[in-house]
Amino acid sequence: MPEDKVTIEGLSIRYWTNVGGLGGDDKDRITVVLFHGNALSLDSWKKTRTLEVLSSKGFRVFAIDLPAGKGSMSDKLSPKVLKDHPERIIEVIDKTFDALGVGDSPFAIVGPSMGGGFALAYALSRPERVGALVLISPSVYRVPDEERGKLSGLEVPVLLVWGERDRVFSFDEFGKPLKETLPHAKLVIVKQAGHGAYLDKPDQFNELLVDFVSEVLSSSGRPGDAESEQTHRSASAKSAR
Repeated sequence: MPEDKVTIEGLSIRYWTNVGGLGGDDKDRITVVLFHGNALSLDSWKKTRTLEVLSSKGFRVFAIDLPAGKGSMSDKLSPKVLKDHPERIIEVIDKTFDALGVGDSPFAIVGPSMGGGFALAYALSRPERVGALVLISPSVYRVPDEERGKLSGLEVPVLLVWGERDRVFSFDEFGKPLKETLPHAKLVIVKQAGHGAYLDKPDQFNELLVDFVSEVLSSSGRPGDAESEQTHRSASAKSAR
């Protein structure tokens, strides 16, 4: 599968994609974009086999090393820019999507922790482009203060995945309020998993991801009907009520 870099506003952005590897780029297929956590890179999605699983299910997949985070192998925006001009990373992400040909149909964004926060911020800024969000213990701190008030109006279907043993962003302090704020959010709490639930239980996470994205996005990549609550009966997960 091709891995390469693209230059966006003078920044070298590393990415991985399967586009072109399944008999040409059929943009009618559902598109999934993956971000990463602060200490990690897109390589984390290789270790969890998420790229392999999504590709085997026929999705168009793009994994991107964000211009932020300790583990990213892309050029980075400075902490000062991220703090004082949070719109800059949204602009770089948007132009990266355009350069890679992510497409015009709404797509799914997957993001853990830091990447989940940036995914939320992007969805608030560009709601017309996002058809679904899958957020693993997202860092809401990455959403600018002035934007957080818009969370209750976000019409995008969201799957929140939280590790039962998360000690970084505990469910009671962070997950529960976010679930109650987002109008179209589903929640799965993963047993015996910590902050990186997708790393601790990759097979379970991959199943949740494929099921959710397939449910809310039609074959054209457009949002479909979705319940506002989900009970995922699994030996290793329980749904919050």
